[in-house]
Amino acid sequence: MEHDELDKLVICKKCHTLHEKIEIHEGTKALCSNCNTVIYRNHLNIIDTILALSMTALFVFVVGISFDIISINIAGINKEISLAGMIFTLFKAKEFAVGIILSFLLILFPLFINLSLFIIAFWIRFKLNGYLVKRVLIFLSHILHWSMIDIFFISVLVALVKLFGYSQISFGIAFYSLICFLILDIVLGKRVSFNELWLIYEKTYGYNAPTKKLKNF
Repeated sequence: MEHDELDKLVICKKCHTLHEKIEIHEGTKALCSNCNTVIYRNHLNIIDTILALSMTALFVFVVGISFDIISINIAGINKEISLAGMIFTLFKAKEFAVGIILSFLLILFPLFINLSLFIIAFWIRFKLNGYLVKRVLIFLSHILHWSMIDIFFISVLVALVKLFGYSQISFGIAFYSLICFLILDIVLGKRVSFNELWLIYEKTYGYNAPTKKLKNF
């Protein structure tokens, strides 16, 4: 099968049934013909939504890594903790492997994912750089599931529960910024389907949709 023909196919994540992609109306969704799982959606104004959410997520994430997350006071000793400071401390302690891994999982991958979404949405919105949009989409597909900022934040909350009994804890601006970032990340995950992004890319840059094979509701 040629590469162009493979581009016309989409697989159901639940039952792995292979389908031809179809163009669907705004506000509708394409369902698997075998198990009725939603394969992709066509949200209203999805490009503008991605632009707004990804730009806001980038802003609050930069704030989240630039300022203190929490300040802990134990027996008169005060310690501020920030995400960037934690990474720097690991490198200072010569824990280079752990520092590099955490740098990618907690900072670089979340930053690249949201930056890629913003670039894709911006270029599609103004129909610019079709070739580069495809390259960024491919890059995004490789890193999409490697962001671990949510796991890190949950770990911080668990640690705070154990510290509340014998220390004084105050929350910094980065704490609230990361909460906002996680909410935006969840909303983006719910609103944006990777298959939908491909369909929008193909439609914007002159792709002819194949014949209808999925159920359209």
